[in-house]
Amino acid sequence: MAARRSFSSYRLLVFFGTVWALASMILLVDSNLFSQRERFEESDFIMTFYVAGRLAATGRARELYPPPDARSYTGTDFDKAAHEFLPHLPTNSTGAYMYIPLVAGFFAPFTSVGPHLALLFWQALSVAALALCAALLARLSAVKPSEVFFLSFLFGPVFLTLWAGQLGLGFGLLPLCLGYFLLMRHRPLAAGIVWSFLLLKPQYFFAAAFVGLVCAVAGRYRILLGMSGGIVGLILLTLVMFSWPVTTQWLLSHRVADAYFFSGLHGIPSHLLTGLPANLLILFPVEQRGWIKLPLYAAAAALWLFGLWFCLRFNKTRIDEPARLSIAFLIGLVLSALTLPHLLYYDLCVLLPAGVLLLAERGPLPRQPGLRKIGASAWLLVSASLPLLLIFANRKVPPLLLELILLFLAILLWKDFKRCLHSPLATN
Repeated sequence: MAARRSFSSYRLLVFFGTVWALASMILLVDSNLFSQRERFEESDFIMTFYVAGRLAATGRARELYPPPDARSYTGTDFDKAAHEFLPHLPTNSTGAYMYIPLVAGFFAPFTSVGPHLALLFWQALSVAALALCAALLARLSAVKPSEVFFLSFLFGPVFLTLWAGQLGLGFGLLPLCLGYFLLMRHRPLAAGIVWSFLLLKPQYFFAAAFVGLVCAVAGRYRILLGMSGGIVGLILLTLVMFSWPVTTQWLLSHRVADAYFFSGLHGIPSHLLTGLPANLLILFPVEQRGWIKLPLYAAAAALWLFGLWFCLRFNKTRIDEPARLSIAFLIGLVLSALTLPHLLYYDLCVLLPAGVLLLAERGPLPRQPGLRKIGASAWLLVSASLPLLLIFANRKVPPLLLELILLFLAILLWKDFKRCLHSPLATN
């Protein structure tokens, strides 16, 4: 009887996910083409990627990045270009671009149509990328792809990513899931090459690099070899397409990006900041953040080292390789959400594969009784926090509270995996 109730609740949840997915798609079409066209000019896609694509398409790539000594994007060439291309953009909105020039080149063809139609096209591609991710994760977790796809829409960061036209689904989640799928199919070199494309959305890169490092320390180098070769290829392609000066501008612009987040001079939505370093740093006055940043970043690095040490312990057990790699992958995803400094709420899409792996009844992870509860709790917590973050838009505590609860759930996750180390099936 309990199993039947659980199944009925699951079917009801899938139904709600299906309804919300269809409603979201209708909302996106209506907002772009009819009811909210002016408001969408401030979306991430239009005022960042569409403008970058226009600059790349018109031979003005040198205007993508600010001078390396700048502390503000306001008044830079890119900001001026944003107001030039988007006449309805509010004067107090600042255009800023922080990605590799290849991303601007990718969006150059989008500028052959208007910004709203280009955004709608990118949103459609992002939905297609999400469907591919669902198919890949479903094959590894023995669930229906349609169920993973529709339930994904109930994960708050997915909707916000689509709404803003961000890169998380197409340039982040898709290569992340495809690389993991290839790794589970015993193709580590191909997985590394695919994961190298996460350079286009670097917030997702670290989880993949963590898996590669875990394997490399254990004497298996193919993942890192594939990632290294792919990155070299992407940088060479950038040099060919955009020249050495533009590539150098991109590399030097990361210092400006750090100031953009933490100098207090810009309109970064602090209520959408995620990651413990950022949420702790903004609690301090601007003039103190420079010296506080170093110990916070050091503590974040220490968490990654602890995660590396923890994952390497599984190499001395009888737990099969897919399970060991999946544990490393999961820990890398969680550490990315907790420790990276330049994350916003929609970047928590990085946790979607973790949620699917934890909630699946069958999959590559070792089965522990608490895993599904942790996955469901994190999914509900992250999704339910979105309206609260928007309601308390001027408060710094809600996003910090979200990260602290995620940290608590991560500790519980580590404890469950630790039981695997002491399981009779795991000992040599």
